[in-house]
Amino acid sequence: MNPADLLRPHDFLRIAYAANIAILVPVCWAMFAGRGVRAVFQGAVAEEPGLRLLVGSLWAAILLASAAGLVWPRVFAPVLLIQIVYKSLWLALFALPALRNPAVPTPTGITIIFALIVAIWPVLFWFGYLRA
Repeated sequence: MNPADLLRPHDFLRIAYAANIAILVPVCWAMFAGRGVRAVFQGAVAEEPGLRLLVGSLWAAILLASAAGLVWPRVFAPVLLIQIVYKSLWLALFALPALRNPAVPTPTGITIIFALIVAIWPVLFWFGYLRA
């Protein structure tokens, strides 16, 4: 049996939103509590309060949009596309070059999470939005 036969189309989007919420609640907490660089970036990025708050604000916006997406899945589907694009760019322009250069520290946790999101969100978007 095909998994797409077990779930309604909007349920696929809700899976992504629920995962966003589960990931972003502790991440945003760490970012706004001043522990984001150490906890989220594993010390691989220099502590810069302005940048930490900018990234924390972006992730808080995605968190709030994901909560709203649980109620209105199709309306907030573009949030998933934005995530795919910016995380793909971060992986291609920062993480991959850093992994090739041992002198550049790479935050493995966030790299793995971003790679999983870039791999899975397009599938959830396809079944939840484009095929709905």
